[in-house]
Parts: sequence; structure tokens; C-alpha cells
Amino acid sequence: MVWFSYHGGHSGEFCRHAKDTLEAVVGRAVEAGFTHYGLSEHAPRFRAQDMLSDETDLSPADLVDIFQRYAAEAVRVRALFADRIDVFVGFETERLPPDDWARRMRKIRNQGPFEYVIGSVHDVDGWVVDYSAEQTLALADAMGGAEAMQVRYFAALADLVETLKPEVVGHIDLIRKFEPAGFSFGARAFREIERVLEAARASDSALDVNCGAWRRGLGPVYPLPAILDRARAMGLRVTLGDDSHGTKSVGIGLEACLRAIAEAGFQTVSYLERRDGGVQWRDAPLASVAP
Repeated sequence: MVWFSYHGGHSGEFCRHAKDTLEAVVGRAVEAGFTHYGLSEHAPRFRAQDMLSDETDLSPADLVDIFQRYAAEAVRVRALFADRIDVFVGFETERLPPDDWARRMRKIRNQGPFEYVIGSVHDVDGWVVDYSAEQTLALADAMGGAEAMQVRYFAALADLVETLKPEVVGHIDLIRKFEPAGFSFGARAFREIERVLEAARASDSALDVNCGAWRRGLGPVYPLPAILDRARAMGLRVTLGDDSHGTKSVGIGLEACLRAIAEAGFQTVSYLERRDGGVQWRDAPLASVAP
């Protein structure tokens, strides 16, 4: 049996909206029966206007320092638990600053100890879309409506996947985080979703089936069933992400992810293993994925 998550492992040491130490988070993953666990702290943001409301006492330089400390601690924790769990050290991208994000994300990957990348977008044209419902609604109004905003979000995510070729595409439909129950994307947005899926297939990236929204009572797991159905038809990989932000959320909600994967008709779920000096995907039958 294998049990894994690759999107998560955020801790209060290195993320203001998380809790607990990184060592405690990985210790909890061991207790929860994980065989493989990925750490994917957020990449730093490099402009003052991109700081979040809980970071008003910090500067972009502080975020860079915090991230560097994360990388060092993640390597230490990986070694500390090596006899009990396979810990993978990664990071989650930002598409910021809008005119220079690709160079900065490549530099982070090339100069750090990172084994994999979560390719995520949390903004549209520099405006964060997952921090508050009010902020996202205001942005949609400014952009000519929700679907216009969604189209721009998915176009940005497709561009990121085509450019960086991340191992994992993070919470592909994060843009619907604050939409009401029963929400579905329109035809224009779904055309851009198709572009993201095509880029993921070309890059052999796995889709992050992520329980963050479900755990917080904000709708189904990411991605919605229609996207998962299309991903299966296109032959994409899927993997698991608990999007944990402290010990209490480690592994919580992954059962809902597995149900969504099964309902979409997938027979396997993919997980990373170290081979030939790097990491490679391996497919596990659904019945073999459990704590």
C-alpha cells in the first residue's frame, strides 16, 4: 500500500497562514501512515504590492530569506525522517511579478535543493484571486465579469505549465474557490481549461487532486468533476494533495479526492519516486492507495 501527498506541507515557520513547525508537520505525516510526502512551500513574492494582509510587517526581502530557510530546513527534516517516510522537497510557484515570473521561478528551482515543482497560479494580472471572496468579486467586476476573469486565469496557468513544465499542476480550478454550490464553468473558460490540460499532458505533469476547498467547506475537491472527466479521457495523470497548513490538516480530506478520482473513471493514481538521480512518476492502482 502507498499513501502520498505532494501539494502541502506548509508550516507556520515559513508561511503566515499556516501553523506548527515543519518537523511537526512531517512527524504527523508519519503518524498518519504516509509512505511519501511532499513539501511545497510558496515561492517568495518579490514586489511590495504582492504582500498579503498578514505580511504587513515583512518586506519582499524577508520573504526571500524565509524561503531560503525553508529550503534548508526541508532538507534537514527529509534526512531526519528518512528511515520512516520518503520526504520530497519542492516548492509552489507564483506567476509574479507578471513581467518576470518565469526567470525568477527557474532561478529558484535551479539554485535550490528542489526535487519537484507545483505549478500554481494565485493571481490574475497581479491581483490575488484566492484570498477573499470580496476581493475576487471586485476583480471579476473590474474585468468585465466572472467568466472573463476565469478565462484570463486559465490562460495564465496554461502559459505557466507550457513554460515551466512542472511535475504537478496545482489546484487547476482555484479560480472558482468562492463560487456557489453547483457552479460550473462556461464554454469560453473550458476552452482555456483544455489548453491547460493539453500543456500538462505534453509535459507529463500530474493534476493535483486537492482537498483544500472541500476541507474548508468551499465546494468539491479541485478539480471539478467535468475537468477530471476530461483529464481521464485525455490520458492525464492525477496525484493527491492535502494542501496541509499545519499538523491538523495533514491528510484530512484525501478520501474525498480518491472518491472523485474513482468517479471520474481513473484506474490509477500517480506518485513520485526517486530513480536515476531524479524523480519519476509511478502509477499505483486505486485499490493500493490508502494509509
